[in-house]
Amino acid sequence: MNISKIIAAGALATSLAVAQEDAWPADEQTDASTSSATEAEEAEPAEEAAEQSNEAAEPQSETTAQTASEPAPAASEQADTRTAYDSSDNAYAENTASAPQKTNTLNSKMGVGAHIDFNYSFLNGLAQDWNMGDETDAPAGFGFDAGIRGRIPMVDYLQFVPELNFHFAALTQSDEAAERVFKQMDLEIPLTMRATVLDMLYIAAGVQLTLNLSSKVTFEEEDIDMGGGLGTTSMEFNEKIEQAGFTFGLLFGAGFFIMERLSIDAAFMLGLSDMYPDCESDLIESMDGGKQMTFKVGVGYWFM
Repeated sequence: MNISKIIAAGALATSLAVAQEDAWPADEQTDASTSSATEAEEAEPAEEAAEQSNEAAEPQSETTAQTASEPAPAASEQADTRTAYDSSDNAYAENTASAPQKTNTLNSKMGVGAHIDFNYSFLNGLAQDWNMGDETDAPAGFGFDAGIRGRIPMVDYLQFVPELNFHFAALTQSDEAAERVFKQMDLEIPLTMRATVLDMLYIAAGVQLTLNLSSKVTFEEEDIDMGGGLGTTSMEFNEKIEQAGFTFGLLFGAGFFIMERLSIDAAFMLGLSDMYPDCESDLIESMDGGKQMTFKVGVGYWFM
């Protein structure tokens, strides 16, 4: 009886032990499954983030691939364009350097020069009956000027140009059998402002003051009847007609530099005062109102 109880108790203990061993792995599996589930849940956001980053990286990789495939042609085109620009710039620089420059640099500096002009003068404004009632032409004739001039820059393209000139002219007037010659020697003082308008071209305007140095009027008459059958002769008379000691007028001019220092000049002087206000002649009634007009053409040269 005791033996059967002991055997039954041993079997019961053995069955309990086996049951506990079978139960322990189940707990471990439960814990392992729980931990693996937790790790899976934590890994899902990481995988989603990785997928999003891979998706975002795909366009960049495509763009990078496209860019990597294009640089060679783009770089070559830029190089060709840059070479073309450089060659055109070099050609323009060479053409500019080789082209003659027309700007006169002397205009911006003070200087001194000389000139000589040929002139044509005439008296304007004489009354129609100035020559004893004869309707003859007014005295007119040729002469020359020569002198020195200065150049004082004022502002860009504008210079003050004073001059000091010696002027000589011989104005003649003829009628049927007589001829008068009005000889003049004057000291002219033109004061003008000169403006450069087209590099080597200039215009000028100002006043001219004239001081008379000497004047002489000669009257020559031909075929004078000597009477008594002696025939005819020609005689010359010196008339007393004094030229005004001081006159003035307006001066307008223009010129062109054919070289940097050499120019061709033209000018017109419009007299504003009477040339012969005190006429005391037995052969000329009056020369009141006679104002001299002068055209000039010549050359000028700047020493500096």
